[in-house]
Amino acid sequence: MSHHQSAGSERRSGALTIVKRVDPPRFWRSLEARSRSPELIEASKGEFPQGADQLADEPSRRSFMQLVGASTALVGAAACQRPNQKIYPYVRRPPEVTPGNPLHFATAYSLEGYARGLVVESHGGRPTKIEGNSDHPDSLGATTALDQALILGLYDDNRARQITHRREPGLGPEPAAWRSILVMIAERSEKLAQKNGAGLRFLVDPSASPLQADLRARLSERFPQAKFVAFSAVAAEGAALGNKLAFGRPLETRHDLAQAQVILALDADFLGDGPEQVKLSRQFGASRTPGPAMSRLYVAEPCFTPTGMLADHRLRLRGSEILALAQALVVELAKQPGLDGLAPLAGLPRAAASVDARWVAALAKDLARTRGKCAIIAGRRQPAAVHALAAAMNSALRNVGATVNYATPLAIDGGVEALRGLVEDIAAGTVDTLVITAKNPVFGAPADFKFDKLLARVPLSIYCGMAEDETSAAVTTFVPVAHSLESWGDGRALDGTVSIIQPLIHPLWSQVTDTDVTAAFLGEGDKGSHDLLTTFWKKRAIGSGWATDVSFDGLWESWLAKGVVDRTAAQPESGLATNPGALAGALAPLVAKAVKGDSIEIGFAVCPKVFDGRYANNAWLQELPHPVTKITWDNAVLMSKATAARLNVETGDVVRIEAGDRHVTGPAYIQPGHADEAVTVALGYGRTVAGKLAKGVGFNAAALRDSASPWFARGVNLARTSRTIRFGITQDHWDMEGRDPVIVATLAEFHKEGSHVNEKLEQQRRPLETIHEPVDYSQQPYKWAMAIDLSKCSGCNACVVACVSENNIPIVGRENVRIGREMQWLRLDRYYEGPVEDPEVVVQPVMCMHCEAAPCEYVCPVNATVHSDEGLNEMVYNRCVGTRYCNNNCPYKVRRFNFLDYHKEPSHVDKMATNPDVTVRSRGIMEKCTYCVQRIERKRIDARVEGRKIADGEIVTACQQVCPTGAIDFGSLNDPGARVTALHADPRRYNLLHEIGTRPRTAYLARIRNPNPELA
Repeated sequence: MSHHQSAGSERRSGALTIVKRVDPPRFWRSLEARSRSPELIEASKGEFPQGADQLADEPSRRSFMQLVGASTALVGAAACQRPNQKIYPYVRRPPEVTPGNPLHFATAYSLEGYARGLVVESHGGRPTKIEGNSDHPDSLGATTALDQALILGLYDDNRARQITHRREPGLGPEPAAWRSILVMIAERSEKLAQKNGAGLRFLVDPSASPLQADLRARLSERFPQAKFVAFSAVAAEGAALGNKLAFGRPLETRHDLAQAQVILALDADFLGDGPEQVKLSRQFGASRTPGPAMSRLYVAEPCFTPTGMLADHRLRLRGSEILALAQALVVELAKQPGLDGLAPLAGLPRAAASVDARWVAALAKDLARTRGKCAIIAGRRQPAAVHALAAAMNSALRNVGATVNYATPLAIDGGVEALRGLVEDIAAGTVDTLVITAKNPVFGAPADFKFDKLLARVPLSIYCGMAEDETSAAVTTFVPVAHSLESWGDGRALDGTVSIIQPLIHPLWSQVTDTDVTAAFLGEGDKGSHDLLTTFWKKRAIGSGWATDVSFDGLWESWLAKGVVDRTAAQPESGLATNPGALAGALAPLVAKAVKGDSIEIGFAVCPKVFDGRYANNAWLQELPHPVTKITWDNAVLMSKATAARLNVETGDVVRIEAGDRHVTGPAYIQPGHADEAVTVALGYGRTVAGKLAKGVGFNAAALRDSASPWFARGVNLARTSRTIRFGITQDHWDMEGRDPVIVATLAEFHKEGSHVNEKLEQQRRPLETIHEPVDYSQQPYKWAMAIDLSKCSGCNACVVACVSENNIPIVGRENVRIGREMQWLRLDRYYEGPVEDPEVVVQPVMCMHCEAAPCEYVCPVNATVHSDEGLNEMVYNRCVGTRYCNNNCPYKVRRFNFLDYHKEPSHVDKMATNPDVTVRSRGIMEKCTYCVQRIERKRIDARVEGRKIADGEIVTACQQVCPTGAIDFGSLNDPGARVTALHADPRRYNLLHEIGTRPRTAYLARIRNPNPELA
């Protein structure tokens, strides 16, 4: 058994520790001085008994014997107690179940209407870890940070457990049973059917689920006048409308960057947002290997995003000025040979904004040079005019059918405009029954809709949600629903591929799903989602000729096993072309209505951590550093240095933002590279009705959102208040402080012999003199190592959450982060290069380097940090006494000390989220990255049983497995054919802090940019 597996954290409930009275140790004085804030005191409650900070005098012999006697009596009494629960062993163990071995199940998770394929690891019937499904077209084996955090959301103690119903207006909610809700719905359905469903509305989450589509069709037959309204607070409404303008009908945009040589992102964070995020990240990462085929990325955006941080050229513009850039690009493209068909669009009235003409001219030539192998991507926040122009340019550049495709929408999508019709109907008094399965629309709807007040006018409003929130507080009936990992259902990828969503665990609290509530209006609410799903798919499979009544069960099992339903992908539209002349006429009025004015512009952003607020009670995501700002447990008012100077604002100053008659206050943060005279605020924070973690965290930026301008608005006023706050930031330094931990070069510099960067890389490869005798690992079967390609890493944070999930890393809270006690084993350092107004950004993942000459090892007084025969730097937790000498001597600062008992006494549900292969560490020890040694040992056991060596690629670390861009590789350097061996021999390879001679096993590949020579 490995050190990592054997290291213990067992609680010694009956042990006594006698502390002699001395002057308060320096540690306690420091703790007292730094930890008097109310938040930290609250965080440590339950760990130390009252008065524990007052060290008692040395006990007398009499008192000592009394203590020993009392503790012995307690231990004896506990030992005599009988267990409270009955334990039933297997009568006959299922052949697939081996105690200690996990099982893996394919399922999917839908966000924004589209499903991403997942594979979930299950220990003893409880899901513990999520990975991507390599057979799924939008997953390709990787996941996002939000996907990883689904595990913690499943075991959230704050999930709602009780159905409630208000019998009369003005009365409080009362507990109700599901059976009584079914009876109520049946009675209401009969009355609605008599009037053809007049007054019945369904406010649903965007969904491409075939089962949900079938239920909607059946409901429309029974209730012809009923209406379905899809709503998402962050829907990309401009995309569908823009494509309708360009092609005459609403179409969905699909991208394929596998062959794209030049990519333009118009305020599009395609590496960090959207249903295509994982697929496009994988394709883009594959194109970033330095060479003739290396892609080039242009990004225009107001505030840095993961996509902007990887850009070869970035243009900072206010969000509403992206339209001016698109128009200027059309003008330049129309000048290129063979692209004069865009001339009608070049004559459109120009938006009132100036853009860098040299930047646009160089971009236009680059796009024209790579026609058919380039792509223009417009972001979700941009209006229809930008999406229409992007479609026209892609069409003219012959990208349609190559890097860009358009297809009939599979999901009922809807945003602000879709909700507006429902708001008007409620205000007119024509809605008497409203069923809400959309995610918390009271919180997400624009402030001017005052949706919470409107709901009071609806006689019967039924809301389905996993937790009590702002919407559950405003409806008459609240039905808690099961988590996705507890539910049966189906979903479709963006290309139409269907996945069956199967539960990994019996519902912990609620057995009801959205499907059950919807089906109740058809009289099938008690059927169960499993029966509804199998009945639908059996009928469809037999009708399509895929199976017979007899063979369907086998087909169904194959779908569940693979996680993908074959032959369900929807083909894109063919023969599409835009008519620039007609499009120019349609766009003219839209351009005239573009955002105008010289005042400060506010831009609303989708939060990469809590999305639209639905993940706000997830501690893993709240403590996750923002990819750019590194802020945890907060959102901020982001602004440029010039704007902050004009407003006399510093980072941490609380500012008041006024928009019309609405206002909010939030802390400012000076963001390098932000557009001037603009601020960016993230949605999803400032929850007022939420779980214990989410309530009161950050400020509600949506309170400023107006339905007329849901993404960008001018005319806001900012003023500094007298208050300040201190952010919980995991990285305060902005530059590399002269040490070059990240080696960066252009493609031309890298290929130039004798260049500065190649001299630097050559110095990295020279051996250093050392007093440590190098160990020969060549005789060992394995020599574990890692390689990280900095040209691919986008800083998306998926690896950080995967590491937290895999290794049972505790959450410490905002106050502990503020004083530098974050516990994440993997961090993503972010550095700026160049002027603060317009810098470039590099990102570097840093974890334990597993140095061959590890500075931590020779200072440990108890030999707790040791080296294995295969070169792993291991921690023996039971030996560690918490001197922290190893942390002081580690130049990479990757070791984490458990200052407090962050796990405390976890509930039974909290324990279910832990990985049983990794110990749960107690207070007072040092911990750090182990290269996922538990995964190494599990594969070692398998290989020994089968009498073979571990194959290359067989062991995949948690961070490697989740990485969407494929930036991380792991393997044995003793395998000459291993990919990690080739990467360690790559000309770009270097060691972090090579000059100190630690000989780390983690190697980095230098970040290479591919700028346009005309803009260099």
